[in-house]
This record gives sequence, structure tokens and C-alpha cells, in this order.
Amino acid sequence: MFPEVLIPTDFSEPSVAMAERVGEVPGVREVVLFHARTSAGSPPADEALRRMQELVQRQGYPVEVVVAEDDGTPVAERILRVAAERNVDLIAMGLRDQGLLRNLFSGNVAAVVLRDARIHVLIVPQSGGSRPLFARLLVPTDLAALAPEVRSVLESPAGDGTAVLLHVVEPGHAEAGQEAGDRLAALRNVLSPAGREIAVLMRDGSPARTICAVADEINASAVVIPRIGKRDAPGNAPLGSVTSAVLECVKPAVLVLAVRIHLAVETRELRSEEFALAEEIWIDYHGLKADPKTDRIFGVFADGTLVSVARCRRHPDGYEVDGVFTPVRFRGRGYARRAMDALVEACQHDTLYMHAVRELVDFYGAYGFISIPESDLPPTIRARFAFALGEMEGANVQPMRRAAGSFRQ
Repeated sequence: MFPEVLIPTDFSEPSVAMAERVGEVPGVREVVLFHARTSAGSPPADEALRRMQELVQRQGYPVEVVVAEDDGTPVAERILRVAAERNVDLIAMGLRDQGLLRNLFSGNVAAVVLRDARIHVLIVPQSGGSRPLFARLLVPTDLAALAPEVRSVLESPAGDGTAVLLHVVEPGHAEAGQEAGDRLAALRNVLSPAGREIAVLMRDGSPARTICAVADEINASAVVIPRIGKRDAPGNAPLGSVTSAVLECVKPAVLVLAVRIHLAVETRELRSEEFALAEEIWIDYHGLKADPKTDRIFGVFADGTLVSVARCRRHPDGYEVDGVFTPVRFRGRGYARRAMDALVEACQHDTLYMHAVRELVDFYGAYGFISIPESDLPPTIRARFAFALGEMEGANVQPMRRAAGSFRQ
């Protein structure tokens, strides 16, 4: 499961304890001990590293020791750099108190590594107890098919280890109890019988708080949770909302898995009864309203969630493109480009006008829009920016036009 493990160490008791327990990590074959020096004058701590190296070697694993000199970059950044260079499978970090992760956007080294890593991360608090880390696992699930990484952990040899698959039904999202129970049982049944004993559990409540409460209730040795769940996968958050909240309240060790999420992305024109979805997107964009009599709206859906829109509105004297908007949490994934692709392809046989934000002139230029003087806009379209009093540059707006003509994505 995790053949090569990176253990960052500052020689604190928790990081030494992590080295002592690395043999509990499923599938480990090799260990990289990493120390980042924090000042040019600090000693290399060769003796401390040698002792940690021996701790790991006594468990039967080869060890590579890496010391990074202080190059002015943050310690967390150097940890992630070495993890990428060595292509390790897991970063395993010991820390004094899980509470240190309560602000995942603080400068705390462990929190930053956890937030920014794109590989699996294991966090082991010093107060987590002496039981084997993977003796009793709590595995929250949204009832989707278990990711291969999750299945691998559950099916790894565990002696007398156990696991609990937990599904939390949120308030207002109640499913038919029997159906949810059947799906939960089906997830358990597809797991290899050669693995650990697995029980299932359903609870109602807030996902994160319920997960933390159940972890205490069943005396879990570790919680296994994906970095990003389906709910947050369409966005750009480094950690999912449930995972972030769990890390703020959970007490045992946490294995955060960098699970691949495959989204079903669909780009299409919205039906008039779906225009309310676009208006919800536009709440943060001038509060635009849609009109089925004049508007064609094109949207991008990621797993059924509308994540970006673009509108073509028919005026008495021309067609205007506006309302091209992607909420901040969904940006950086090319959704706006998909929406514009659909709009221009559908409306390519008409001359299109727009008031482009100046920073996006090149973006729209790729679709054949060219900058024009304000006077070249049709009167009703020009009137939308009458407040600028002929000074659209001061309003950070550039009038543009696309001549009717073929478009290929």
C-alpha cells in the first residue's frame, strides 16, 4: 500500500515516535528520514539522525537520510519538494497534539503539509495511544464505490484488526433507510474476505461532528478519509470541507488519502426552467437575472452541480455576450472556457458584442472577438454602460465584437 514512506523530523518526541511505529504502516518497504535545517548556524544533528535511522533499521527497513540546508523556503515547502523528488507514497508525521491542526491555513508545518500535499498523508498525535495504528479503523463513506486506495487499506493484512464503515445522513438529506443500509452492506460485501473484520454503521447529523464522535465511541485507532470527497471535487479547495472539519475535531491518527475523483462534466444549454440555477451563480456577479424571452444560457455541470455559466442576450439591435462567470471555489479548472466554447459554437452565425473586463480581452480574443470603439456598439447594448459617460476605459471595460462566422473548439 505505502512502499516508500517519508518521515519529516525535527527530533521532537512525536517525530521520533513516528519512526518507532513506521512498521505499522501497511506495505512499507523503505523509509526516507528528512530533516530541514532552519538556520545556517544550527548543527547538523548527525547523532540524532543516526539514532532515528537505527530505530527504523531495527524494524527491518532500509533508510535514506536527507538533510536540507536552509535555503530561505519554508520547512513545509522543503518537505513537499523532497516527497516529490523521491516519489514517496506517504508522508508520515508525528505531532504533539491533533489540535495543532485546528487552523489548516496557519503557518504550522504539519498543517501546511497536510493542506498542500498531493499524496497520502498520515498524521499521528502523540496522545493517540499505543495500540497499532491500523488496529481499529473508522472509514466514513458517502456510499459511492470505494476508491482503490480505501479498499487497499481495508484489505491489507491486519491480524485481528477491525474496521467500521460509517455513513452519515445529513439533516434534510435523508435517504430511505433501507436503501442506504443496503448500499452500505454492499460496500462491505465487495471487500476481500481475507482482509479485516468490517462492520457498518449509519448515523444522522453533521458529517464532521458525527465522524469525530463515532471515532471516540468505537475507540478508533485511526480515521481513514479521502482528501477530497465528491461534494468538493468540482472546486479548487486543497482539502474537502468534511475532511478539513474532521481534522479540527478528531483525536486519533488520521490517514488522508489522495484519492482520484472522476467527475462527470457536461456542457450544454440550460432549459428555461433551469435559469434559476444561473441566477444563483450570478448572486456574486451583479445579481443578474435571466429572461427566457431574450436569453440563451450555457452552463457547465460537474457531477450535476452548475459550476460556470455564459449568456447570450438578444437586444432589439444586436446580440450581447455577458454573465460569463465561475464562482471562486470552482475556478482554475477551465470551466469558463467550456461555457464560452458552447456559447460561441451555438451563436456563431450572429454578430456578437460584449463589454469585456480588460484583463480578459485576450481570453475573448481567442474566440474571434476584437476590440472596437464604444461608438461601434449597437445603441441598446451601448446604453448598458451609459453610466461610464463615454469613458469605458476608466470603468475597466473594453467593447468587443465578433463577426458572424464559423467556430471550432
